[in-house]
Amino acid sequence: MAFVALCLLRPASLRALPLGQRVRTDEIAFAFQHAWRGYSEHCFGHDTLYPVSNDCEDDYAGYGATAIDSLPTAIIFGNKSVAVQILDFIATLDFRLVKGGTRIQVSEVTIRHLAAIIPAWDLLEGPSSHVVISPNLRHALYVQMTRLGDILSCAFATPSGVPRNRVDPASCQTDNDPHNSIAGAGTMILEFARLSDITGNQTYANLAQVAEQYLLSPQPSSSEPYPGLLGSFIGVETGELVGSKGSWGAFADSFYEYLLKAYLYNSDRFGFCLGRWLIAADSTIRFIGSHPYGHPNWTLLPIWGRYNFAKFHGITVLTLVDYGLSIADAAGAAYRSTATGLGGEILSWTTACDDSASEACDLDGSIRISDARFRLRPEVLETLYHAYRATKHPKYRDWSWAAFEAIERYCRTETGYSSIIDVDSPEGGGKSDVQESFVFAEVMKYAFLIQLEDAPFHVQDARKGSKKTWVFNTEAHPFRVVGPPR
Repeated sequence: MAFVALCLLRPASLRALPLGQRVRTDEIAFAFQHAWRGYSEHCFGHDTLYPVSNDCEDDYAGYGATAIDSLPTAIIFGNKSVAVQILDFIATLDFRLVKGGTRIQVSEVTIRHLAAIIPAWDLLEGPSSHVVISPNLRHALYVQMTRLGDILSCAFATPSGVPRNRVDPASCQTDNDPHNSIAGAGTMILEFARLSDITGNQTYANLAQVAEQYLLSPQPSSSEPYPGLLGSFIGVETGELVGSKGSWGAFADSFYEYLLKAYLYNSDRFGFCLGRWLIAADSTIRFIGSHPYGHPNWTLLPIWGRYNFAKFHGITVLTLVDYGLSIADAAGAAYRSTATGLGGEILSWTTACDDSASEACDLDGSIRISDARFRLRPEVLETLYHAYRATKHPKYRDWSWAAFEAIERYCRTETGYSSIIDVDSPEGGGKSDVQESFVFAEVMKYAFLIQLEDAPFHVQDARKGSKKTWVFNTEAHPFRVVGPPR
């Protein structure tokens, strides 16, 4: 009965789906409800449920990371009962109180908590207005986003304006770590800009923009081994980057992501970010990406660190799309090649064959799993979603569904979904009892959205003249666009 009510709350774009897609979205909504029930019954208000042991942990300050990170997903799914439960919880939170320590991790709380509260505000007055809530709960969202924004702003009180990684929300005191990652410093511009636009207080956006400037004009020059590609760490006191070793992975990925997304959010205010992103993309295509032996149409992105400066040559939209699709195809192939249909944590590959007798000369052996864990990360489902929106090729939708079915088969527990130990072993090699909040925020959402042909918060294809009205943050939370690119 509860699921029937859930379906009735869905907008027409969901109810009008073809049968095949409707069955898939219903299954994904069931999965979300299953995981939510386990979390709600065992650990509601805590950050994390361990879905095998059913233990709880407050690893994100005790702010209820899983609950808050789930809010936009519940709203988009039309799950009013879960949405109201989370909204009631948010209204009672005191962000000055930290469980398990005294400081919060600034970037994580920004992308998970602040970034979930802000789009909930936008969704509930826009495309998800059918999920009717009380005026008091809506007002509480506004109050809490400003309170949390004020706390996070304390991190920027440094000589350079580059934020520190941790802050005590009760005293506004920061840690003394001399370094932050470029992701930590450069992944707040979207959230703080939207907060400023909602509240009318430009302080938030200005703080994030000051920190961003150090990454747009990096010093010293040796920290930029390729045009637009930086080392992964920045000095908090000086704003100078530290070293040249970097990647599109941990400590850096969302900085590059937000260069483009800040532009999509407000092209007038953040037009300069697009140029910097294009330079980084051009360098990635020309210097960083590589192709496994025997698979010239698949692209993988390694770590960089050597100095090999060159000039920006410029790239076309078609080049960008084709390159992105080659990454999506490689990711899809990596999943399909394992015993479980899920991808390992780390891949290694051979780009050339020097000895015909070597394993690397076998087309199947040129890509190897270096870390066979599957940690329920969302990046491949996210990539497939964007590939489908760019091409409408059904293979990406089907690959996403196959990955979801594999998650159902190998990761499901009685109370949620657990990471597994070995993607290439029968039954996944056992469950590792880990379920992070992004399972609710990203995995479920991207698996769901790719099955929808039309939805107001979809990524739109500008090549067809469509205007973007929403842009996803790095945790898949949709932000209402202020100034769509013309």
